[in-house]
Amino acid sequence: MRLRLPPSLGRFEHPARPRAFTLIELLVVIAIIAILIGLLLPAIQKVREAASRMRCTSNLKQCALALHNYHDANGKFPGATEQGGPRYTSLFVELLPYIEQDPLYKQWDFINPLTNASGRAAIVIKTYICPSHLKAEDLITVGVGQYALSTYGGNGGTRPFPPAQSPCDGVFFTTGPGSLPKPNQTGVTILGITDGTSNTLLLGERVVGDAALDSWMAAPITQGPDPWIQSESSYMVWAPPRNENSAGSLLGAMATINYRHGSVWSPPVSPFPGVPPPPPDPVPWSSLNWPWWMRLGAYGSYHPGGVNVALADGSVRFMRESMPLKTLQILSTRAGGEVAPGDW
Repeated sequence: MRLRLPPSLGRFEHPARPRAFTLIELLVVIAIIAILIGLLLPAIQKVREAASRMRCTSNLKQCALALHNYHDANGKFPGATEQGGPRYTSLFVELLPYIEQDPLYKQWDFINPLTNASGRAAIVIKTYICPSHLKAEDLITVGVGQYALSTYGGNGGTRPFPPAQSPCDGVFFTTGPGSLPKPNQTGVTILGITDGTSNTLLLGERVVGDAALDSWMAAPITQGPDPWIQSESSYMVWAPPRNENSAGSLLGAMATINYRHGSVWSPPVSPFPGVPPPPPDPVPWSSLNWPWWMRLGAYGSYHPGGVNVALADGSVRFMRESMPLKTLQILSTRAGGEVAPGDW
């Protein structure tokens, strides 16, 4: 009698081999991952920008409180720059002891300010820089030696530049024996802000760097503006060198928020290959001066939709890019008697 074995016991079965991904399946997975990354990146960027904007708000709040502490100690706000006296100083230099930079302030040379260049004035102070700014990590060389930049500026009124033509209707302007437009101007007091501290700007943001404006800096002296103009960054350092045009990194209501320079310098093109073109006449300064001053004093930032500003009462608000220039002018005067709209 023969025993009949079950079929499963009558032969050896190999274990099932794992099936590999097909090319189509692999491509589908990669596409799904790419879509997920594409969906996540904007969210990550928004979170990062929100953190940068919060840090920027904190910087302005700290500077505003420092200005009030300075006012408590001196009975007035500092000037934009002190001109013509034996002790040269500026707005952001005077704030150093009040933003935990007292050691640097004690080393400062107020008599010979050029000795601070490439040393004390080259120190990048994070409280003076918005984290969203594209050049936040840069040390830009301007003038004589290296000077660190600030992406913040004081409220210089409706027209801070040039100082000789300024109505000095903001909170900051040149002071001292050599101040402009008249000598011996002094700093503003809280009582002098009759429009109300909650209706008057104290500090704001600015954008350093403008491709159109910088193009004029690169123009040859024989073809560029006449007279020659210095780099815009010279007006955007936190410790400006002594200069009659220096205004302590001021902002004004000469242009709308995020205004950029309107014209670009282009080198002349020769009509004949291999033959250099004849040099054109220098561009007259009269055609550039007003856009130049507008750009130097323009509020601006890399925050979407507007800029952070600190008011004279110490509060910080977000100023929309779409704000009318007239509203900006009202907020820039300390004693103009205007009424600011409630929805700005």
